[in-house]
Amino acid sequence: MAIIQKPGWFYYEKDGERLGEVSYLKAAHNQVLVLNHTYVDPSLRGQNIARQLVDAVCDLARSQGQKVQPDCRYAAVLFKRYQEDYADVALEDGPKANSCSI
Repeated sequence: MAIIQKPGWFYYEKDGERLGEVSYLKAAHNQVLVLNHTYVDPSLRGQNIARQLVDAVCDLARSQGQKVQPDCRYAAVLFKRYQEDYADVALEDGPKANSCSI
């Protein structure tokens, strides 16, 4: 499986089925990517798929000189746990960062 990019999404797909995804919105005149949703199929959990998807958003932000605001709980926890890895792109958590389950 490989990560596929579409506007506002990065996802894993196998045999036409989307098995993992992360979505983001552009904000602040396209200077911020708001990471608002992360999902990985239960069969793939524990394999760092979600982190790879979040990292894809962060790599996109880095390449375009943007910042990333985690607005889903998974991304917020990831940014806190690995602060050094995300320090160059991370903004404070968004208002919905604690409202979704992990």
